[in-house]
Amino acid sequence: MLFLAATIVVVAGMRLGAPVVTPALFALVLSLIFSPVYSWLKRRGLPAPLALLIMLAGLGILFIALFVFLSVSIGKFTGRLAFYTTQLDIRTDELQSLFESLGISNLDLREVVKPGAIVGALGSVLSSLGSFLSNLFLILMITLFFLGEGPVMIERLRTSVAPDNPQLARLTVVARGIIRQLGLRAITNFVIGTGITILFWLLGVDFPLLWGVLAFFLSFVPYIGLPIAAAPGVLLALAEFGVSRAVLAILGVVVINQLAEYGLDPFLLSRGLQLSPAVVFLSFTLWAWLLGAPGAFLAMPITLLLAAMFDTFPETRWLAGLMTTRPATGAPVPSVEVGRTG
Repeated sequence: MLFLAATIVVVAGMRLGAPVVTPALFALVLSLIFSPVYSWLKRRGLPAPLALLIMLAGLGILFIALFVFLSVSIGKFTGRLAFYTTQLDIRTDELQSLFESLGISNLDLREVVKPGAIVGALGSVLSSLGSFLSNLFLILMITLFFLGEGPVMIERLRTSVAPDNPQLARLTVVARGIIRQLGLRAITNFVIGTGITILFWLLGVDFPLLWGVLAFFLSFVPYIGLPIAAAPGVLLALAEFGVSRAVLAILGVVVINQLAEYGLDPFLLSRGLQLSPAVVFLSFTLWAWLLGAPGAFLAMPITLLLAAMFDTFPETRWLAGLMTTRPATGAPVPSVEVGRTG
């Protein structure tokens, strides 16, 4: 009962404090991803302040470019919502006529598919993403603080416990595995995002780079991330060119996903702690509810961290066993791996 009560209090606090918690969690994930770059700069003999300055310049340029690109693209897309709604209405009428010619007269697509609602929902999601971009500067600052203070905090933790503390040793191994997993997952997502961009560009779909960038970020969400990212491009292919081009877009997305997930991903990632598919879906739902749309991106990294932490301590190892597809053990885990997105 005490555990359940504490969990409810923490979840309610995160729900109420989402505007503050979300940037902090994003910064934590980004600091894990970019910590190898920061460590490499320091190994090259650069002092920590200079290494942080280089990271500030690099991440600042990256964030500003991302902010400008997404803001401009989302603005242009929002301005064409009326055109896309009209085009989808035309395609819906064409499909309805096709079904009636085939003898399927009891299905009214106009009642099942509401183009205005679909395009409006898509525009609302992209607009909420645009409002989140205003937090990029805050996320950048918190990320730099995490990068600079992370090694110092780890050293303080080491001095506060015994040198042979098993939990600290295991926590270090798990943290390295998560960093490696996120970095290699980013490589796979970059390949997927590049493939999506090229596919939609070849098909003549509007804003191909925007859908490729969304595919890169949402591919961190297993199973449903890539379909969500590719859905807008498929809808635009349907609205602009018809059913045949939309089918080609779907087939292209499936091929890109299969090549990346079953060709590149096994080559990059070693076997490790794998999350249960049920936990993957529940975590996506939970974090998206707690933190809004950004929670979909944070769902897997945070759940991986929680599973790894639970597996670190004997008192909570049973929770790690419930969350993963293999029994949790007390032995160090070389890496942590998310289930496939395919």
